[in-house]
Amino acid sequence: MKQNNLHRWTVLVIAVVYLILLGETFHVFSLSDFPMPTFYGLINGTWAEQTETYLTEHIGFHDTLFRVKSQADLLLGEKRIRDVYVTDEMLLEKLTADNTLTPEDLAAPVSDFYEKTQIPTFLILVPSASEIYRTLLPANAVSDEQTSRIQEVYDAAVNGVHCIDACNVLKSQKDNYIYYRTDTHWTSYGAYYVYQSAIQKMGFTAIPYDRYVISHLSTDFRGDLYERTLYENVRSDVLDCYSYEGGAHITEVTAWYPDGSSGSRGNSIYSESALLSEDMYRFYLGAPCEQLVIKTNLDNGKKLLLYQDDFGDCMITFLLQHYSEIHIVNLNMAESGNVQIDPSEYTQALFLCSMENWEKLCDTNP
Repeated sequence: MKQNNLHRWTVLVIAVVYLILLGETFHVFSLSDFPMPTFYGLINGTWAEQTETYLTEHIGFHDTLFRVKSQADLLLGEKRIRDVYVTDEMLLEKLTADNTLTPEDLAAPVSDFYEKTQIPTFLILVPSASEIYRTLLPANAVSDEQTSRIQEVYDAAVNGVHCIDACNVLKSQKDNYIYYRTDTHWTSYGAYYVYQSAIQKMGFTAIPYDRYVISHLSTDFRGDLYERTLYENVRSDVLDCYSYEGGAHITEVTAWYPDGSSGSRGNSIYSESALLSEDMYRFYLGAPCEQLVIKTNLDNGKKLLLYQDDFGDCMITFLLQHYSEIHIVNLNMAESGNVQIDPSEYTQALFLCSMENWEKLCDTNP
C-alpha cells in the first residue's frame, strides 16, 4: 500500500469515527448515503477521495471535521495543512512557482512601461514570509526560493528602472513583527521599513518612525492562512493603523470600478466597517476597486502613479506624505481599461507587488 494513501485514509477514519459519534449522540446526521470502504478503495485511495468529497458537501459539519482531520495529520507528523506549513510561531504559505517564465519575462511589464513613458520608474517585489522565515519551515518543506529570483528580475530590467531591494530590508527586521502570523501579508511595521528605504531612493526624506501615532485596531485578527487551515494554535494577529498628525492629510478619494462606474469615498482611505467583517485587512484601502485616486493638501506638484497588489494597501499611509496625488491601479483587477491614464501627468511611477502574485500576474497576462 502506498504510504500517502495509508496516511490519507487513516486520518479520514478518525474523522469518520467522530462523525458517527456525533450523529449517534445528537441524532442530527444520517450516514445512509456515506461511501462504504472496500479493500481496493483503501488500497488505491479512491475511498479517501469519496469520503473527503462527502464530508465537504455536508457543510454543517465541514469546519469541525476539517479541524479533526487536520489535527490527525499533525499528530501523525504532517506539518502542513493544505498548502500551509504549520509552525509554533506562525503559518507559512507553501511557495510553488513553476518558474516557466524567465527573469526577462517578469521584468518586461516594467521595462516596457519605462521605455514607452520615460518617466522615473521604480520596482519593488516583496518576498513572502516563507522566504524571510525559511528556517522555520520543516526540514522536508518544498518552497520556492525568492531572493535570488527577485534579484534576477531586477538584473533583467532595462536601465532606467530603479529596483528597490525589499528582501534584505525585511531580513534585517525579521526578529520584529513584520509579517502577520495568520495571514500572507506583511504588517504595517514591515511596510514602513520598506517605505523608509524606497522613499529615499525616490528623492524624499522618510518620516521618522517615532513621528507616527499607532492605534491598535484589533488584537484578534485572523487572516487568509487561518481561513485555509482553521488552525487555532498560532496566536491571532494585531491590526495597526499609523497616523502622522503633523503631516499631509487627504482631501479627496475617488474610486473607479470594473463596470466603468465611479464614486467618492470622501477624505479617508480607511474602511471602519471592514473591522467588523471576516476580512479585516480591507480596512486599509476599503472595498477592492480597479483604480483609486487620492488627493492630499500638499502643493508640491508631485504625483505618483502606483501599480500595486494588496501588499501596497498598508503602505499608502506612508507614501501620501510626499505627494499631492497618488493614482493607484489595482493589478489584480486592471483589465477593463475603463479609465484611461496619461503617464505624462505623473512625476513618478511605482510598481509594488508581492513576488508570489507578480509571477501569477505575468503568467496570466503575458
